[in-house]
Amino acid sequence: MPPSDTAPTSLPSTASPEPLSALQLELIRKAELEAAMIAAPFDTLLRASYFDELIRFASVRSGLSHALLPELGYPLALRCGTTDIVALARVFRSRAYDFPMRASPARILILGAYVGYSAVFLAHRFPAARILCVEPAPASFRLLEINTRAFKQIETQRSAVWHSPTRLGVQSRSLGDWGQQLHDQIPDAERNIPALTVSEILRVAGWDQVDMVVCDMMGGELAMLADPRQRWLHTLDTFAASVSDANFAAFSTAMQACLEPTLHEYARHGDFHVFERHSPFRALPRPLPRAMPLISAEPGHFPIGLQDTPATPWGFYIFDGESCQIHPNGPGERPARAVFPRTLDGHSRFTTTLLHAGRPSAPIVFTVIIAGEDGTELVRQSWTVNPGERQDVDFSVPPLHGRHHLLLQTEMAAGAPYNYNAWAQFLAPRVA
Repeated sequence: MPPSDTAPTSLPSTASPEPLSALQLELIRKAELEAAMIAAPFDTLLRASYFDELIRFASVRSGLSHALLPELGYPLALRCGTTDIVALARVFRSRAYDFPMRASPARILILGAYVGYSAVFLAHRFPAARILCVEPAPASFRLLEINTRAFKQIETQRSAVWHSPTRLGVQSRSLGDWGQQLHDQIPDAERNIPALTVSEILRVAGWDQVDMVVCDMMGGELAMLADPRQRWLHTLDTFAASVSDANFAAFSTAMQACLEPTLHEYARHGDFHVFERHSPFRALPRPLPRAMPLISAEPGHFPIGLQDTPATPWGFYIFDGESCQIHPNGPGERPARAVFPRTLDGHSRFTTTLLHAGRPSAPIVFTVIIAGEDGTELVRQSWTVNPGERQDVDFSVPPLHGRHHLLLQTEMAAGAPYNYNAWAQFLAPRVA
C-alpha cells in the first residue's frame, strides 16, 4: 500500500503524574491536621499530634512558615530552624501562661515579648486588657508586629530593659534569638541595642501604671529590679517571671527588696515565679467583660467549627455579618452544630434570637451548649420553635474564664416528618 499522507493519531499519554515531593506531603499532612483540629477542637491528642508534626517540619528547614490553631482562626508566623517552634509549643501546647490569677488585669506589660506568642495568648485570655510588648531583637520584633497586628489592644516597643537608659549588646545567645542575653559591660562598638527603664517604657506608652508585668528576659530581670523604689513596683498586682535555676537565688533576693512580703503571695507555676498582691488595686472587683459576638464581620479571623451540618449551600451560612443559619438534618439524624472556640473573661450571659424562617415546615429544636476546653458540658439550654416564630433568648451562667467552646445546635423536633424548609437561624448570638 502507498504510504498515507495522514499522520498517525497519537494515543493518550498513560504516564503517571509526578509523585509529590516530601515537602508537599508534609504540607498536606500539616493542613489536614489543622482542618481536623477545627472540626474537633476538644481533641487533645489531635492537638499533640499537630505540634509533633510542626516540630518535625520546622526543625529540618529554614524559612517562614505558620501555625494555625483552632482557638485563633488566623495563622501565627514562625521561622523554621529557630526556637520559634519551641516558644510556640510552650505557650499553646504546655500553656505556660495559663497560671491562675485572682483578677483580670487591665494593663499588661510583657518584657521580652519575643515574636508575640505570649501576647496573643494573653489577649485571648484577657480580651479587655491593653497589652504592651517590649522586644529588643530586630528580627524577632518584625515577627512580633506581624503576629499581633490583628489585635487593636496590643502595642509594641522595640527596646531592651535595664536599670537606666543606655545601650546594650549581645553577651551570649544560648538559645538563638529567644535566649539572647544582653549586657552593658561589653565593648562600645557592640552596644547597638537601646535600653530603657520600665518607668520610661510606661511613659513612652502613655501609661501611668501597670497591673501585670510578665518578664521573660533570660537574666535581664535582675537589672530591671535593681531599684526597689520604682513607682510601678508599688502599684503592681501581678509579677510573673521565667527565671533560670542559676539566677533564682539572686532573683528571690531582689524580689524581697522590691515587694512587701506581707502584701504579696508567691507561687511557682512551671518555669514561672508568680507574685500576686493579696488585694489587687484595680482589678477587684472585676470589670464587666465586653460583649463578645460569636460572629463578626470586623477585620480579623474568628474560628468556627462545623459538626454534622448538611452538605448543602443552605446547611450553614452567615448573614447580616452577625447571624447564621444551621439547617437541621433529617428526623432522627445527628444534630447539626456550629462550634465557636472563645476565650472568656468573666462572661456570664448569653443572648440571641431564634428564628424558624421556613413555611411550611415542622418545629425545630434549637440548643445552646457551653463546654469547657476538655469538652465537659457546663450549660445546655434548648427551645422548640414553630414555623414562622421567633424567640428571644437571654440566660445567665456562672462567670466563665479561659478557653471554652460555645455550640449552636439544631435538630428536628420529635415526630417531625421531614426537614423541608427547616430554616433555623441564630440572630446575633453573643456572650456578655
